[in-house]
Amino acid sequence: MNASPDLITSQLCAARVMDVIPAVMRCIHAEVRQQKSTCLTISQLRALAFLQDNEGSSLAVLAEHLGVTSASTSTMVERLVQKEFVTRKEHPKLRRQVVLCLTIAGEEHLQQVRQLTRDRLADKLADLPTEQLTNLINGLEELNQIFISR
Repeated sequence: MNASPDLITSQLCAARVMDVIPAVMRCIHAEVRQQKSTCLTISQLRALAFLQDNEGSSLAVLAEHLGVTSASTSTMVERLVQKEFVTRKEHPKLRRQVVLCLTIAGEEHLQQVRQLTRDRLADKLADLPTEQLTNLINGLEELNQIFISR
């Protein structure tokens, strides 16, 4: 969609973000699910990614991030522990709280899945001219500044 600059409003932009971002995420999820090298679900991969950025998080914090119950998260974490992708330790000061950490194997698996997914997405973008790629990167940086960096 190429909107005339005179017609662009924040409402139109918000509508396009709401249309496009879920479609891109569906594409990313489809690419991840097609990988034979991963034995994990999208939710499990999201958990690994969260723990990579939030080492030592509690089960409750992870559950909140994933938008699921602590019971569901506990079951998921147990599977990740069995696969040796996550460790679960007692909090050093709060005996009843569990601390979750990504293992080296979990980190390596996550990196492998991310790299293969990046490669597949790059294939989809490979035929775009440099100017269009530059515009996409600039737009994504703007979204990052608006929604993530603040």
